Amino acid sequence: MGMPDQQSSVTYLRFQTRIQNDYSHRPSGVFMAVNELRDSNQLTPYHSEELERHLSWLKMHLKSPAILKEDKNERAISWFHPRAKEPIRRVRAMIEILREYDIVFDQITTKRPGYVIYEDGWQVVAKPFRK
Repeated sequence: MGMPDQQSSVTYLRFQTRIQNDYSHRPSGVFMAVNELRDSNQLTPYHSEELERHLSWLKMHLKSPAILKEDKNERAISWFHPRAKEPIRRVRAMIEILREYDIVFDQITTKRPGYVIYEDGWQVVAKPFRK
């Protein structure tokens, strides 16, 4: 880990809003958007329940890497490995709910997510390469 994978045949996937994150200076991801919307008290009870159902599953099955909370990793962003079929399905379901509240998402892919600082079976966390 830590070195860029020049020969990666894996295409990583990320869902992001068009709102820039203050820490990474990159577009915010799904979980940040869900938390902001949930905290805004705008959700209908049905949407709130649906989001909680997906979030509960994700919290139980998808690790939240502690490395993301370290100051030196504030620019790091998370990417899904394509084999993360059920987590991706759950995230897409949450995005459908967020779209009801006019939150726009882009699906982006890359073979070179940056300097990988964490990896498990379903995701990588990487610091973007400097431009």
